[in-house]
Amino acid sequence: MTEKKIWKKGLSVLLVFQIVVALSLAVFALLNFPSLLEQFGLKYQSDMGILQLIMAYNLVLSASICLWSVIWIRKNNIAGVHSGTTVGFLIFIVSFTVFLKFDRIDMLLFDSLRAFLMVVFGIMAYKEHRKFQALNSSL
Repeated sequence: MTEKKIWKKGLSVLLVFQIVVALSLAVFALLNFPSLLEQFGLKYQSDMGILQLIMAYNLVLSASICLWSVIWIRKNNIAGVHSGTTVGFLIFIVSFTVFLKFDRIDMLLFDSLRAFLMVVFGIMAYKEHRKFQALNSSL
């Protein structure tokens, strides 16, 4: 019997989408940081350069974790499901907090929903993987 991989594929698709989003935002932060700040109702000040670098670094780091998750999922390593689920959970917390703090409904509708689906797909992929491992060990 083979493992159903629908949940892993769904999680992988969401992770790839998150990679694109994170890298796009990182480039946007590096090229036009004042405009990015305006999206959150903040005014750019000359001493915010370190914030620009920290934001870009964190976005690239997030994208790389998502990339590793996709690679591990493709190699059938359960660590990919764990890390993808964790990233989804963290994105959910951040996007929900941004929604509350900055009244950004788009963060709630798009980022929180995408992150929630990452968590659900990750949990379902983990359960399917465990069920498949249990079946194989009993044979």
